[in-house]
Amino acid sequence: MSYPIITIARTFGSGGRIIGEKVATLLGIPFYDRALIQITAEKSGFHAAVVEQMQHKKPASLLYTLSGSAMEAPLQDQVFFAQAAVIRELAEKGPCVIVGGCADSVLEEKAPILKVFIHAPLEERAIRTKEVYKAEAKDYKDYVKKMDKKRKAYYDYFAHRTWGKAENYHLCIDSSIGLDMAADLIMRTAKELAEK
Repeated sequence: MSYPIITIARTFGSGGRIIGEKVATLLGIPFYDRALIQITAEKSGFHAAVVEQMQHKKPASLLYTLSGSAMEAPLQDQVFFAQAAVIRELAEKGPCVIVGGCADSVLEEKAPILKVFIHAPLEERAIRTKEVYKAEAKDYKDYVKKMDKKRKAYYDYFAHRTWGKAENYHLCIDSSIGLDMAADLIMRTAKELAEK
């Protein structure tokens, strides 16, 4: 059975990575999340810490494009393009689950693809951030909001559309229904699409 490429975008603390890993296990297909950082670093020559840092940094202006081709693109753009190339290569190898990296946008012309957005109530995300992710913060709700703001800025800049907007995805799931149930919904949808 040929499953679609499954891309997962998520609000911070919603458990999107955990759900993605569960889906990959259920379907028996590769899972890429933090591995994207390492693969991008190996293929591009950028240090893994730089690749990760660029995903949590507010994107630069596009003004550099107006000043002529002699100027080099900002580092964040270079890292994004390197990672986008890796995402395309991984998708060419066959069905997989890719979390983050604007993969839904990068693979927009790729078929078949199942685009998923995972979200959850702020309170639940704050608790998961503290207890599961073991992040250190004075105010966990504020920390989650700041991380979401960075994700939105990164996605909106590179994907050229609005992060979290329902019409940009095939499935939008509130993970407060349970991570296993969320994974099961995605897995069953992927199987249905594979049988079409």
